[in-house]
Amino acid sequence: MPKWPRSPRPSEVVMHELVGEQASWDLKKHLAGCLAGFQTDSSYGAAVFFALEALSGIARDVAIRADAGKLNPDQRDPGWIISPKECVPVPWIWIRALSTAWERYKTEREPLGRAFGLEGGQGRSPTIEKLEQLLDERAIARWIGSQLERARAAHKKVRIEDLVQEAAEKFAKSDVTIRRAWARFARRERQRTKK
Repeated sequence: MPKWPRSPRPSEVVMHELVGEQASWDLKKHLAGCLAGFQTDSSYGAAVFFALEALSGIARDVAIRADAGKLNPDQRDPGWIISPKECVPVPWIWIRALSTAWERYKTEREPLGRAFGLEGGQGRSPTIEKLEQLLDERAIARWIGSQLERARAAHKKVRIEDLVQEAAEKFAKSDVTIRRAWARFARRERQRTKK
């Protein structure tokens, strides 16, 4: 079945703009981003979500290194990219989050999504939707912060409301959503740009 094209999420747009298309993959930054995301919302479901995201990043890193010919030929495996017996570094926080979820699944016999804290249950949105919204809001705030930083560096004055309207157009979100994102993360952005 063909995949329908989707428009990029705000977090993808911002990352593309901030690091550029030529930027190389950086596993350390990805893992640090997973940890930062978890620290923004340190719930059980967020721990599992970011653990899975971290593992996905580790697998991507192996695939990129394999494609670039940076792996020892003895490590390669045609079916698994690298030999299933190879060890890769996984931060303990993600191992613990996933093992806790697995134990909960086995002992409580709940559906997998609920045991892993990824389903919303009883009319609540799934955790993944909540966390993707959080990441998008964080990215929108990062974009506004970077626009403020550029204006400051060019000794130009810019109003937050003008940036809110520009961001609303850029990301196809309501100005209410943009203001909420800025209100939630403005303090972090101001601290980041002061450094």
